[in-house]
Amino acid sequence: MQAEYLPYGGGAQPPPPAPRRRERRSWRWNWEWTDAPWIMYLLLLVGVMMAVGHHIFYSRLRGKPAEDQLKMMRFGTLMAYVAKSSLVSAVIFAYRQQIWATVRRKNLKLRTIDNLFAAADDLRAMASWELMKKARVALSLALVVWLYPLTVILTPATLTVALTTEVLETQCPSVRTLNFEMERLKNWRDPERINGYPGLSLSLWNNTVPLSSEIRTDFNQTFFDYWTGTSWQTNMLSTLSSYSTNVVPRDNVALETCGGGWNCSYVISFVAPGYKCDQVARGRGDNTKALADMGAPFNTSWLLPDGDHSYVAHNTLGEYSSVQIDAQPGGAPLPTILPPYPKHLGAFRTEPVLWIGHVDHATPSETLPTQRKEANWNTSFIPTIFRCEHYYTNYTIQVNHTFSSQHTKILSRTYLSPVINTTFLPGVQANDGTRDNTTATPSENYILPLDLERYRLTGAYHSLGSQLRTMINGTIQYTPYVFGNTDALKTRLVNKATYLAVDNLRERVVSFYENIVLSLLANPQFIVVAWAADPKRRTGMATATEPALAYPCIKTRTINAYAYDVRGLWLVYSFAIVAAVASVFFGALALAENNHHVRDTRVSSIVAATRAPCLEEMGWTTGSQWGAVPGEVKERRMGYGMVPDGEGEKVVYGFAPVEAMREGEEMRSPKRGSWGGGGGRLRESLGSLGGLAEGRFSRGRG
Repeated sequence: MQAEYLPYGGGAQPPPPAPRRRERRSWRWNWEWTDAPWIMYLLLLVGVMMAVGHHIFYSRLRGKPAEDQLKMMRFGTLMAYVAKSSLVSAVIFAYRQQIWATVRRKNLKLRTIDNLFAAADDLRAMASWELMKKARVALSLALVVWLYPLTVILTPATLTVALTTEVLETQCPSVRTLNFEMERLKNWRDPERINGYPGLSLSLWNNTVPLSSEIRTDFNQTFFDYWTGTSWQTNMLSTLSSYSTNVVPRDNVALETCGGGWNCSYVISFVAPGYKCDQVARGRGDNTKALADMGAPFNTSWLLPDGDHSYVAHNTLGEYSSVQIDAQPGGAPLPTILPPYPKHLGAFRTEPVLWIGHVDHATPSETLPTQRKEANWNTSFIPTIFRCEHYYTNYTIQVNHTFSSQHTKILSRTYLSPVINTTFLPGVQANDGTRDNTTATPSENYILPLDLERYRLTGAYHSLGSQLRTMINGTIQYTPYVFGNTDALKTRLVNKATYLAVDNLRERVVSFYENIVLSLLANPQFIVVAWAADPKRRTGMATATEPALAYPCIKTRTINAYAYDVRGLWLVYSFAIVAAVASVFFGALALAENNHHVRDTRVSSIVAATRAPCLEEMGWTTGSQWGAVPGEVKERRMGYGMVPDGEGEKVVYGFAPVEAMREGEEMRSPKRGSWGGGGGRLRESLGSLGGLAEGRFSRGRG
């Protein structure tokens, strides 16, 4: 019994209206935009963009250390997958349009239509002669779909890891150079410590006053320093370099300069001592008079084959005397010697010239004779003499630190001027009140102790030069027996098998001395060792931490780095993109044939295309209950288009046996909006033909 609704204090009133139900809108309308043709073009664009992005990603990795390899490989594979998926989706989109355009144009066997719809996902379906003959475009698109997975396999493989040399132009800390000008200001009384280590001069000094270390007054005629020898630190380094015939490297120099795991190289320039050597005689009896005029202490007659020696070096003519005056320990003149002191006390008068004679083997392919009586004695030896002068030399040096080793290369050397611009006068007595009997001309070019800065600089050059002169001075007697009277035998300047000098001895002596000079860098305590970035600052035993002291260098290292095969990647992507563009082109043509209606191969579309009543008469009853289609049915030739009912009226566009279809091209070309397949249009077609479909299914059940 329905209750009545009475108003307060009034008569009967109608019941309130029932609440309206909110209509539920189907979610399917939200996806109708996915059936638009522009999806195909968007997929193509996304695929191309991902291929380009893949290339950019690998390009940025190329040459970089192979860190996070698994992560990078996975990311590359992901990009290849997205590119492949987008491109193949565009191809499949185009392929579906080609399916419907093909069945509308061609009358095909049902078996062929089966294969046409299945070719993109069943490889066996492509083995159809009629499909190859009448549906080449659709078949080609299906083949492209099958080949696309190769892009995911091949493109990530273009990024590999390989050993490579990384080169970095940068700046290195703690790069050192030489600056001999620092010797000008060095006073041995002031140690000038850096990190607790005193600065070292290349020279040792005497003084005219006893216990002069406590005196700080300026030098004068009775109080001054004068050179007495080479410091023991200089002697140690020069000896190490001479015996190894190499530049002595500083401990841990590669790690300090290049950094852990790196090699590096840099170029430094400086002015330092150097010997300029010139050949003055070659061959038996050559240039004998000229040698005498030059003051040479020997000629080629001293050397084989006329003489007995294979090597002669006379390097002491005009050498500075270590005893300049009768003196107390420390260099102060004896109390009996009163000022004024001799004018040339401690003077650098000249730098000794190196006079070096050696023998070259004239016929290296023949056995070297050892006795004068042998037939080839006179033809086997070529006597050679050269002389070397000590010069201020401008060097440009390339230094390479490779692992823990150091290599130096002289890029250029320019001889500037002689260290002492005088000429030694042999046999001329000095008689100047000193114990140094050296005389040279012009005497105005002597370098005196009170010319303080110049004197100290010359002392540094003289200290290094004396090390070379002492090391290679002396003789090697070859016959009647071998006898050596020189430290040159301890070096690589002499062939230990033949006791002849090595080939190109003149050039080897020059580089031998340069190795001694460069070895000074091994001991930063020397005051001549300075920062390459600021040569006016000596380094001491410190490391450069200031950015201003960093020096240009090239750093290299061998690492596992990413290697990118650009050609391999773009070979694969070129095929994929060209194939996709061609497929989209054919898809666009198919869309035009289909009146720009997007078609698909969903079940709903197939159902909509198989509504013709005549399909019931094709002998389906002989088939299996599991869906197997009889062979005779598969051989029926089918068409797609306007299928009439028995009374000749239009029914639907769909599949039907060829004989059941209306004739005429207009029957195969529906007007825009008249398709019955897919999406909302399928619902309209099924609604208008619902009764017919119901009757067809009833007959089937009957």
